Amino acid sequence: MSRLRRPAVLAGALALVLAAPAAAGADPGVPDQNLAQSVHSIDADASVHGIDLQQAVVSLEEEETGGRQVTVRISADVLFDFGKATLTGTARRRIAELAPRLRGARGAVEVSGHSDSIGDPAYNMTLSEQRAEAVKAELAGALQGSPRIEAKGYGETKPVVPNEQGGKDDPAGRAKNRRVEIVYEKG
Repeated sequence: MSRLRRPAVLAGALALVLAAPAAAGADPGVPDQNLAQSVHSIDADASVHGIDLQQAVVSLEEEETGGRQVTVRISADVLFDFGKATLTGTARRRIAELAPRLRGARGAVEVSGHSDSIGDPAYNMTLSEQRAEAVKAELAGALQGSPRIEAKGYGETKPVVPNEQGGKDDPAGRAKNRRVEIVYEKG
């Protein structure tokens, strides 16, 4: 198989793995341990072939600058394991790299957690709140108290793209909606 086709094949495989619990009638509000293991297996296989699966599925980070306000959007798939609110080692390094940019921020830094629309809305809200708090705590440790950081979870209430296209599930759209946004005003 050509090196160029591997990311597409792995991304397609990931989409199938993510859709499997819903198709099998599993409770979408409860993380499936087998699903998490399957995702990690796909990721491990990708790393053997020199492929960054996260890059193949969804961008790691996007930044929007609107005048003095900056929004950094990081995929929750990069920051957290499936259904978890504990930061990964990669997430801790990424937040440590981001922290110096926030030192001169004016006002509070806002951290918001977001989910896709799969699963129970109450579960998604709780998970997004826990994830926002985890990022806030990591940033607070890196910044040592200045600036002030606020965290809020929005669950599935503020998607950046539709979770469905043409009435069908859109795994790529859902991946973009699973995110943490860090918003600050340049000093």
